[in-house]
Amino acid sequence: TKEDVEKKADKEYVDDELAYLASGLVKKADKEYVDEKDNEIIKRVEWYHERTSKILEGKANTGWVSGCLDLKADKNHTHTIANITNLQEKLDGKADKNHTHTIANITNLQETLNSKSDVGHTHNFFSTVGIESILGTIEKTGGGGLYFKPPNFPEGLTSDKDIKCRNVYVMEDENKVKFTAQDLYDKKADKTELQTLKTEILQTLYPIGSIYTSMNSTRPEVVLGFGTWTQIVDRFLYCANSSKETGGSKTISGENLPAHSHYIDLTTSEAGWHKHRFWDWSAMKKGKGYDVKDDVQFAINCFWGSTQGEGNHTHRVSGYTQTTGQSKDYMPPYMTVYAWYRNA
Repeated sequence: TKEDVEKKADKEYVDDELAYLASGLVKKADKEYVDEKDNEIIKRVEWYHERTSKILEGKANTGWVSGCLDLKADKNHTHTIANITNLQEKLDGKADKNHTHTIANITNLQETLNSKSDVGHTHNFFSTVGIESILGTIEKTGGGGLYFKPPNFPEGLTSDKDIKCRNVYVMEDENKVKFTAQDLYDKKADKTELQTLKTEILQTLYPIGSIYTSMNSTRPEVVLGFGTWTQIVDRFLYCANSSKETGGSKTISGENLPAHSHYIDLTTSEAGWHKHRFWDWSAMKKGKGYDVKDDVQFAINCFWGSTQGEGNHTHRVSGYTQTTGQSKDYMPPYMTVYAWYRNA
């Protein structure tokens, strides 16, 4: 009924759409007609191609060529409507340029409308379905790894199962992997190129003639991986205008001192003065035998006398002392290290 139709989609809208479709069809060429013309052109081109090939196999026939050219249309020519084959029949099969469709003319319109919803309908009931669980399988190869919960789940979805991920380097949080060992491997520098660069840098730092010191006894050719090295033992480094010269000793003895002497000039005091005593007979008186008197000194009357004092003198002593003494250790405070110099 009309009431039922009014409840369906807008009639004017449908009519407008049909009119638009019809106008588009009018502007399009008839497919069957175009296909037919295409076939005619293709056949004619093939015939000309075959004919031309035969002509080119021998000498050109100017008369035949002229005849062919006479069959061709002029370069600048026009076709009149009357020259189009079956034009009227084709036009009769087309709809009028300005025409309309009525509802009755639309095939199966009512059946189509019955399958559509009303224009102003609503849904009165919605139902939410809860997802109890999502099951999945993650396969892995052998090797250790770190367990973590599945990352990037939509909000509200969780898992009570841990998933094992191999060689995880950094976790963004307890549920999400930031990057793994594979990420680092993909971005790593070439190992050989890196080792070559390292060796070149060390070669620059330790050229031939350089000194390598360490608290470790491992030789520099083992640590650095290159060069021939000679160890320096029991020597202090002395900065001079030459190299590899040695000298000096750990202790100082007389032979290590500069050439020198000690001069001595000694004089004794005047302690040599002295004198000698003797019996002096000069006062002895002689008595006469015939003239005896009381005061005659008959006996020898002598006394001690002394010589004149002499003998003061000095003694001079001069010369050099003999070098004496013992060697003494003059080593300053030190700390030992291992040292080598590179000679190749």
